[in-house]
Amino acid sequence: MKSERNDPQQFIARVLPGKPALDRAQPLSTQIYKLLREAIVTMAILPGDVVFERALSETLGISRTPVREALQQLAREELVTIAAQSGTFVAPVRREQFAESALLRRVLESASIRRAAERISDRELHLLHDIQEMHRRAVERGDSVESIRQDNRFHTTVGNAAQLPKALQLIELVRAPIDRVRYVTAREPEEGALTLAQHQQVIDALVRHDADAAERALLAHLDDALQRQQRVFDAHVDLFESEE
Repeated sequence: MKSERNDPQQFIARVLPGKPALDRAQPLSTQIYKLLREAIVTMAILPGDVVFERALSETLGISRTPVREALQQLAREELVTIAAQSGTFVAPVRREQFAESALLRRVLESASIRRAAERISDRELHLLHDIQEMHRRAVERGDSVESIRQDNRFHTTVGNAAQLPKALQLIELVRAPIDRVRYVTAREPEEGALTLAQHQQVIDALVRHDADAAERALLAHLDDALQRQQRVFDAHVDLFESEE
């Protein structure tokens, strides 16, 4: 398994499963950053895996400069570790990093949802109902990747309703360690049903423009999810904290 995880061809297969074509009219480093970040956050590539810079640039038919720029951005977000003379590796998920991210997310989202309850539009409420339905379908299919994508869309839509763009950017950044754990917890059978039920309670409060109820529903949801995530982290600590 270790040799497979650190094989250039296997790395490319996990990062570029559909061999996406880059848009040459858009910044290449940004596109590569998004591809790598998606692979890291969804646990397609795991803590300790080698990031094959040359294989990535050769497969995409580009120079190594935009790849390096993308890796620098990921390093700033603590998603990769660049070791001089050794190479670049997918960063571990540290226990303290995971705990801090959960705390920051809780503070930021609880403040945002109170404001969202006051300002949310009918269009945004309809969008939340649509997302809820797409999320339900993903859960029924057992598609954990799509389930989390719709889960994040739900929280982002609430954040947009709050009209606090900087807070939303911070939430996106701090959520990365949490999401890496969630892509393991989402495989648990009860996870999807619980999340959908809790999201519905948030929607019901937002429909009433009840800030107190919306905040209570959101915090109950985040706290319950965190308990499950912590159990999974403890059960798979060698996976998350691996540096090999």
